[in-house]
Amino acid sequence: MIVLRIAYKFISRLGIFALAITLFSITTLAYTVEQQTPAKPAIGIVYWYYYDDTLTITSELEKMKADGFQIICIPYVWWSDDPQSPWRVQTDTLYTKAAQLGLKIYVREPDPATLEKYLNAYASKISYFQVINEADARFLKEWNVPGELTSIAWKNAETIKKFNQNIKTVASFSTPLFPDLVSSIAQHVDIIALDIYEQLQLDTFPVQMQTLLTLSGKHTIWIGEFGYATLDDQQQADFLLKGLNLFKANGVEAVIVWSWNSNVGLNIKGRLAETTIRKWVTES
Repeated sequence: MIVLRIAYKFISRLGIFALAITLFSITTLAYTVEQQTPAKPAIGIVYWYYYDDTLTITSELEKMKADGFQIICIPYVWWSDDPQSPWRVQTDTLYTKAAQLGLKIYVREPDPATLEKYLNAYASKISYFQVINEADARFLKEWNVPGELTSIAWKNAETIKKFNQNIKTVASFSTPLFPDLVSSIAQHVDIIALDIYEQLQLDTFPVQMQTLLTLSGKHTIWIGEFGYATLDDQQQADFLLKGLNLFKANGVEAVIVWSWNSNVGLNIKGRLAETTIRKWVTES
């Protein structure tokens, strides 16, 4: 355990992932996939809506709909109990417009302290809710006991289902490095997701996916975050296109692109990646 803790200070997320793949490649994974033509995954986009005014939120959602996005992934925000506060007005606008356009809302990791207030206001409008984000990375960074992380995911999922049984709960991971963590959290959520930002992750994706399916007992996965940080528009578009084709071929259920706005280098709005995704959605 001490060795792992020291090693983590000197290796990047890419290094951790390479280690995970090396370890799991030693063991032959027995997993049978039904032979059938894979369906195209649902496409979502991360949208930091609270940077925009209500008119901009409305027009941005219309653009996302026109691009072929079906899921809008938003940050969990509860800054005030006042329903007239600016952020509540922004959030109300987003939920109302998304419903008009037929867009599904996916809310990212909540704050347990205010979760019930949020759900009381918006549970009926939410399709998906993340209960824990990159549990494995969180374990390494914070050095939590795995059972603590499982408990966090379980309690969040339990609270969400109490307000709306139809909300699908999601837990994400950056690698399949910790089998016990994946299998224990998977018992309490509807969807397991893998986050991908690097070429190595694409190159080894079939191994990662089969590992997660084997450990979680699920039939498919989501790509919970999918992006490429670069100012080179062509490189970003090529990376995203390669990934989308790969995910479709492997039967991934949904892909959440990171992100629409903000996050310079990762953003796709107004860049080649946006038009590439729109073309892929309509043609593939």
